[in-house]
Amino acid sequence: MHVKKSDKVIVLTGKDRDFTGEVIEVDPHQRRVKVARRNMMVKHRRPNPITGQEGARVEQENWIDASNVALYSDELEGPVRTEIRFRGAAGELFETKKEAVDSFGDDEDPGYIEKVRVSKKTDEVFD
Repeated sequence: MHVKKSDKVIVLTGKDRDFTGEVIEVDPHQRRVKVARRNMMVKHRRPNPITGQEGARVEQENWIDASNVALYSDELEGPVRTEIRFRGAAGELFETKKEAVDSFGDDEDPGYIEKVRVSKKTDEVFD
């Protein structure tokens, strides 16, 4: 998915369009996210006399489809599209994983090649 927990996103459609917020929960299997204080719904809680809990109306965040949110760029002050790049030796970014592995040379073991999300317009790194 193009968003992760604690990312700052902007809502693209719906009643909360053009509002920003932080992603508090991600469901990758259903491709949906929960954004803090966005797409609020009211849930009615029934009273329970055994535990002494009173009935109430509780507001909580509802799910938003991941395609309806975009990462928010502080540089552009708006939504941006991202692409995947790979971090090689000395923190350089490469288009392919093979190029990132080759940047380490033959004598060094690269171990793990990190994937990072990068803005297509500004080259801003989000990871």
